[in-house]
Amino acid sequence: MEADPTPDEALWLFSRRADFWLLCGGASVGLIAAILVIYWHGDREIDTLDFVLSEFHLGATYDAIIRRRLWHRRRIDILLIPSLILLLTYWFSINSQAVLLTSIAMYAAIWHRGRQSLGVARFYQRAVGGPASFMHSLLFRGAIYLPMLAAMLAYTHLAPLVYDGEPYLALSLGAAVTSTVGLAAVVWVIAYLTWIALHVRTVTLGSTAISCSYRGACPPVKKINSVHPGEWWVVVAHAVAFGSGYVLGASNASYLLVLAVHHEVQYLSFTGAMARRTTNFHSIAIQSANKDVCLKNLCSVGRRFRAELNFISSFLFWPVIGFGGAVAGAWLNSPVLAPLGVGGLFCHYWLDGRIWTRRSLQN
Repeated sequence: MEADPTPDEALWLFSRRADFWLLCGGASVGLIAAILVIYWHGDREIDTLDFVLSEFHLGATYDAIIRRRLWHRRRIDILLIPSLILLLTYWFSINSQAVLLTSIAMYAAIWHRGRQSLGVARFYQRAVGGPASFMHSLLFRGAIYLPMLAAMLAYTHLAPLVYDGEPYLALSLGAAVTSTVGLAAVVWVIAYLTWIALHVRTVTLGSTAISCSYRGACPPVKKINSVHPGEWWVVVAHAVAFGSGYVLGASNASYLLVLAVHHEVQYLSFTGAMARRTTNFHSIAIQSANKDVCLKNLCSVGRRFRAELNFISSFLFWPVIGFGGAVAGAWLNSPVLAPLGVGGLFCHYWLDGRIWTRRSLQN
């Protein structure tokens, strides 16, 4: 890799093809594959994979906080509020509020997964200058939030008694409201994709082809205001995942595992790519080699391999620590530690919504 990002590196987390399969297209393809696995063999392996990835998922959040030293500037968000969340979780647990905790976990999980799709899509928006217009921004937000709301109402209507095998407080507004919101979500996503199709044309900028929503000639690259293809990939995958996962999950909880696994893979990929940008590990390999020889990806394979290995080891440190703590807690089977797992999940939901904002990324 080069010390300075190329246009492709600035526009994509990894590359066009890798982003499509890992972050965008994998939701629908993975769902179909997992349905076949569930019917053929059951969901034990998927459940195990979900457990492992969920703990790595939490660890990746703490890696981002520590790597960027966010607690120095955002002590209330990073230290105070998570501490209050843990205290409240313990209080609910001690007072036998298991139903309330399950309900919070259910609705917070839906919100968290939807906000993650929003955040990843916004990464692509920022890469090309932000929303193309107010209408683009409005349609984009609706295409994210309406499928999320429709999926929640569909699940609570179809499965009003239990979530993930546990009783919870279902927010059921009736069949008429549920159907109306579902139809509105479908229409809004179609409207968003129609707007994209009518207003976007492909413009080649150097070695990178992106979508430009200008009627006339495009301005210079740094000022371009365009629609990134990765954005609508995320929107489509988001709608497919929520529209199928939660509806099918109401009758078979295994389908929700598929949505969870894709969510975790997407998050680990995103945090890994952002950590790579933060640490700029590839420039270390270039600086350590002979500058006359090590130019434009001509560094020795050994040096680049060691730099890659060092980065992966540093990135996986906290995820592995989190996974080890979860395994140890399950092995001890202590009632004192049980609320810590749920509280840690709630803290992750909170932190993930705070550490990827524009303000946090600028710190």
